[in-house]
Formats: sequence, structure tokens, C-alpha cells
Amino acid sequence: MNINIKGTNVDLTPSIKQYVEEKIGHLEKFLGKIESAKVELERDRHHHTGNVMRAEVMLIVGGKVMRADASSEDMYASIDMVVPKLKEQISKFKDKRVTLQKRGGRDAKKKR
Repeated sequence: MNINIKGTNVDLTPSIKQYVEEKIGHLEKFLGKIESAKVELERDRHHHTGNVMRAEVMLIVGGKVMRADASSEDMYASIDMVVPKLKEQISKFKDKRVTLQKRGGRDAKKKR
């Protein structure tokens, strides 16, 4: 899997990069092969007071784009909040794919 990490108004330390790769790489076991992942980490200053860290992740899987974002005061917490949102989208994607396969099998059986 190819993970592109971009930092805006934030220093990307090796520990943050490793944490992102670990968390996003963990999602691959649910889907099999993820074509690419784009991660944007930024300090959001627009309409917010104080330090607000924002994490946005886009996964490309089989031509489908899954996107999630989260904001909090800590970068690690923002990354942690994005992962469950992506897991939910992955679950819906897999459910839909399995349902369509079963439906196709039922139709083939009926035509016999």
C-alpha cells in the first residue's frame, strides 16, 4: 500500500509518520488490498481558537473513494478518531459487495 502523508502548518516527525502508517496499514486487513491512501495532517486555524489539529484520510479501494476527517486538540487523537469512521465505511462497502454476490447467485439458481 502506498501512503502519502502531507503536513500543513505542522512538523511531521518520524513518530507521527510511523503512527499514521501503523493505524492506516491496520485497515488493510479488513479490505485486502488498498490501492493508495492520502493522509493530510494540519493545524486548523480557520474559525477556531487555540490549537486544533485536523486529520483527513482518503482511501482508494477498487475504484471507490472512502474519506473521513476528524479534529481535536491532539494530532494523535485526531488520527485515532478517523480510524473508526473509515472502518464503518469499509464495513458498508464489504456488506454491499457480499450482498450483491449472494443476490447474483440466487438469480443464477432460479434460472436453472
